[in-house]
Amino acid sequence: MKHVLFCFLTIAALLGFNNAYAQEQPEKSPEEMAIEEVEKLGKELKLSGTQMFYVDSILRHDFVLMYEEVEGLKERGSQDYNTYKAVSEKWIQKICNALKPYLDEQQYIRYLKHMGKGKEYKKGKDGKYYLKEDLKKKKK
Repeated sequence: MKHVLFCFLTIAALLGFNNAYAQEQPEKSPEEMAIEEVEKLGKELKLSGTQMFYVDSILRHDFVLMYEEVEGLKERGSQDYNTYKAVSEKWIQKICNALKPYLDEQQYIRYLKHMGKGKEYKKGKDGKYYLKEDLKKKKK
């Protein structure tokens, strides 16, 4: 599930939707993908109403801009996987930075884990996440 929605655009751009498939399965808009992600994050991170508002606003805005950038690459004929991956990573980082002020520390760490990042954190016995090095110090 890691990077699912963020990489969807990259994968779609790399594989290209052929016309027959596109007619059978219409591509979701960036706004629709953002709404789905907000719903998932709301449950997973236990977001408050205010947090949901900010997360929704950030994701809708950034998904649209990321989509436009990927579409620009497609229009220019780019087929380099690394270029698409770099764009995806850039937008993932922008979104992480934008969400950080609106999430508490544990929510943000869970968000990083959700995105396949935050490898420097590990869940402690109390269910909270800690830096791995801090957990090692506690054990000593």
